[in-house]
Amino acid sequence: MSDFHHLLVKAGPDAGMRIAVPTGGARLGRSSKNDIVLGDPLLSRHHCRLYFKPGDGLFVTDLASANGTMVNKRAIQDQQVVPGDLIQVGDTVIEVVSDSLQEPPGAPAAAEAAAPVVDLGLKKAAGQDAAAARKSIGRLPLMVAAALVTLIALAAWAPKLLKRAVTPPPPVPAVQKAPDDLTLDVEYEKVQATPENIFRYYLRIAPDRTISIQIDDIANQRQVRKEKRVDQSLLHELSGSLRNSGFMALSADYSGIKPDVLEQFDLCVTIGRRAQRVRVLNRVEPDDFRKARETIEEFGKMELGIHAIQFAPEKLRQMASDAYLLARKLYDERDVKHANIALSVRHFDEADLYLETIEPKPDYYAEIIQIRNDAKRELEERYNDQKFRAERAIRLRDWPEASDALQAICELIPDRADPRNEEARKQLLDVQRRMNTR
Repeated sequence: MSDFHHLLVKAGPDAGMRIAVPTGGARLGRSSKNDIVLGDPLLSRHHCRLYFKPGDGLFVTDLASANGTMVNKRAIQDQQVVPGDLIQVGDTVIEVVSDSLQEPPGAPAAAEAAAPVVDLGLKKAAGQDAAAARKSIGRLPLMVAAALVTLIALAAWAPKLLKRAVTPPPPVPAVQKAPDDLTLDVEYEKVQATPENIFRYYLRIAPDRTISIQIDDIANQRQVRKEKRVDQSLLHELSGSLRNSGFMALSADYSGIKPDVLEQFDLCVTIGRRAQRVRVLNRVEPDDFRKARETIEEFGKMELGIHAIQFAPEKLRQMASDAYLLARKLYDERDVKHANIALSVRHFDEADLYLETIEPKPDYYAEIIQIRNDAKRELEERYNDQKFRAERAIRLRDWPEASDALQAICELIPDRADPRNEEARKQLLDVQRRMNTR
């Protein structure tokens, strides 16, 4: 077996693992649905994607992961990697060993062995041909008699055989198809160009339920590349909205003229067997086109979380700085209130979101990633400590102690939709009921 590999896990729960990236690329993450599954708890379910560009080598793309993807200690969105580079995802450090697209060499093909000749005793010995000929002549009358018997039998059965041949077989029930096929395929491009800037937004929803978005803002040096799988029920709802928008009945082209400006919308929608493509160039959009376009843009914004692109870069930098400073303050005061550590994580996430489309990243961006990871790890440790304290107190029937620990958990995990918060609240109600009974 060949030991050819592209990646070597240097640190983390899977240290020592060797990984060969297939020619079609591979997704990496914590979920078992990935091509490369790692046991690092700080990884997102679908964390990053590794793929090859013909002639350029190996690339890594972050898939909107919670903790980000770093190459040589620098947070990245999409970047080429070469042998010697270190990719960090969560607590896992992966060294790039090879960036070659070439498949692992296979074992040399073995020479085909000559098939052995097996004697089944069917060959005739020399001198037997004449005797065989005389024996076959003696059998000729028997062969003629057998042929006559066969003809008589065929004549008797011929009418029955013909009747069966002309009788049509019973009808096969037709396969019932769904009356409303909502299989969706969308390709949408928006280009807004002036002498100062070119802005391009491209969205694709493929039949395999993958949504991908590419955004290029030349003057502001912003690029966004995101991709994910979408739940089928959401796509069915989107298909229904597009069918009812009036888009499928529009004309193919709406063109106008604007001096020194290019504003083009190009939208192609395929629903089941129906397809419609409409282009709007330098003119006011028809209402039905606008409704369909805004529906698709909002869907992509909600699925891939790209709300920040609507703000100017200067505004995003200021918002990120404010969120970062507040997050640092809350983290430094994490011993003052149980809730501060969770709030700091939330504001670190907010700062990261604002800087998502900003290049180059500010100097404090690496601290956002690092301190947020530390805060999440410490939050989990504190939760486990308080949970152990509560369970021990419940076993000892020390209800005041159990109540204090469960209240601390509710403050540590303030999100009521979090299962940890929900479980603690249920236990707290039961503990308080027992305290009131006593």
